[in-house]
Amino acid sequence: MKFAFYFFIIAQILNFLGVFAENVFEDSSKFHSIKWEKVKKNKSEPLEKIIWKSYKGNENYFNDKNEEGFKSSGSKATWKESPTWRNRTLRFSFEEIDMPDAGELLGLYGIGAYDRLNSWLYSGITLYGAASGSRGGFFTGGYTLGLERNLTNNLIFDAGGYLGAGGGGAAAQGGGLHIRPHIGLKYDLSWSSLGLNYSYVDFPNGGISSDAIALSLDFPFSSPVFNWADDELTVADYFGADWSNLSRHRSHLAARFRSYSPASGSKKTTDGSLDNTLGLVGVEYSYFLDENWFTTFETAGALSGGVGGYAELLAGIGYRFPLTKDDRLAVLPALTIGGAGGGEVETGGGFVTRANLGLEYRIDPHLSLIMDGGYLTAPDGNFDTPYFGLNLAYVMETFARDQKGASLKGTDLIETTKWRFRPAHQWYLDAQRRRGSSRDMQLLGGKIDWMGGDWWYLTGQGLSAYAGGAGGYSEGHWGVGIFSPIWKNWQLYSEMLIGAGGGGGVDSGSALLYKPSVGLEYKLNNDFSLQSGIGKVISKNGNLDANTLEANLVWRFGTSK
Repeated sequence: MKFAFYFFIIAQILNFLGVFAENVFEDSSKFHSIKWEKVKKNKSEPLEKIIWKSYKGNENYFNDKNEEGFKSSGSKATWKESPTWRNRTLRFSFEEIDMPDAGELLGLYGIGAYDRLNSWLYSGITLYGAASGSRGGFFTGGYTLGLERNLTNNLIFDAGGYLGAGGGGAAAQGGGLHIRPHIGLKYDLSWSSLGLNYSYVDFPNGGISSDAIALSLDFPFSSPVFNWADDELTVADYFGADWSNLSRHRSHLAARFRSYSPASGSKKTTDGSLDNTLGLVGVEYSYFLDENWFTTFETAGALSGGVGGYAELLAGIGYRFPLTKDDRLAVLPALTIGGAGGGEVETGGGFVTRANLGLEYRIDPHLSLIMDGGYLTAPDGNFDTPYFGLNLAYVMETFARDQKGASLKGTDLIETTKWRFRPAHQWYLDAQRRRGSSRDMQLLGGKIDWMGGDWWYLTGQGLSAYAGGAGGYSEGHWGVGIFSPIWKNWQLYSEMLIGAGGGGGVDSGSALLYKPSVGLEYKLNNDFSLQSGIGKVISKNGNLDANTLEANLVWRFGTSK
């Protein structure tokens, strides 16, 4: 069955590619059709003086009736390409799959963030986690490529595929490789799209192989595109005539450190009590819908407490109450839901909910310190815990085509921050396992870098095993990197990371890991590079001590401060 489905998906993709190629050929033929005509000299009428004007960012300078992309036309959402704006989609999904044990079902929720590569193709990152069943702590992460085509004004054909890695929850994920093709329909609700898909969830080197019906909800949005050179431009210069329809929205990226103190009655999956204090490290991104309401997305993993492999993936909503006129002090109540588990923590099917209250202090316009506390519970498990957290947030501002955020002036300067995203592949050579054996393993993941200067950067990284018999093993790291000047498109780099990792039978001890590495980068163009490096992964109190190899694609981009 699955092979027939894969074949059908590939055939449909090739069919759409063929149709697209034919359209391109037709358009190109019309465009390049040349009509020769003799032109008579006109000596009496001299050419008018040419006046050169900058058109950067002026969306009205060139008008093309055939351009496509996302724009709001009344209450109807359509797609409109622009040299300034990038069209994106946030997707939430849920599906229930059959597990190898008879009668066992696993409910998977998904969170995806996708870029529109053109009017019909999208690509991005997707994360899946257990939300029902008995496999709390089951997570995978990877990359999605899909295509869409309007069948009617409201009905949209959607097909694509996902490639990722992960596992956990004592599931039969094998090495951890996760493949998920899908095909279905979406209905445009103007503010979002409701989807119904047939999907096939497959772990090729494990025991999980199941078709499913998936429900999805897509939220389209757009954000401006910056490169590393778009600094110190005025809002009017960059956005052109469109600037008056914009507002400024806050967002922040935070490094999170949390301490859990499990309540009495919290248990391990081995039926023992969970008494140790747990230390977690993670990352959180919040985007403000207006000047007060915000959405938040976060992930974290255990660093201490004897629960190596415990992880969380949460999403929620909150409100920011300024306490002072200068906006330096504020409180942030929030509610989040998502999945959690692993490390023998008894979260049942994995679904958790959390209420928390934060206190923010703005150190400067771009840096905040947030202390927060709250309570997390797994309703169908045996895990309840109050917690205290400390968060260091890098505050940014972005632009949206609405009037819900802070107002703008055309003379406001745009300050940009340099970032890199690196899809990553790593090999661990002779990685030590808990029963004393050693075996190579392969990992898939991603890295996000904040470029602090001309020679250094801060990085956050996440990886999961997909081969080598270590399905369910995952890592999360923070660190610092340095790089040399460029010589003929080549440069050296070096990193030092600290973080947490566990699961998959890997002997990572309490989960605290160190990862030094060095490598070589080749610059392809202003936006992309290739990297290759060597290093070590070392567990603080486990036996994991393995040599590593890595290969990365580097994508450079900018965001507004």
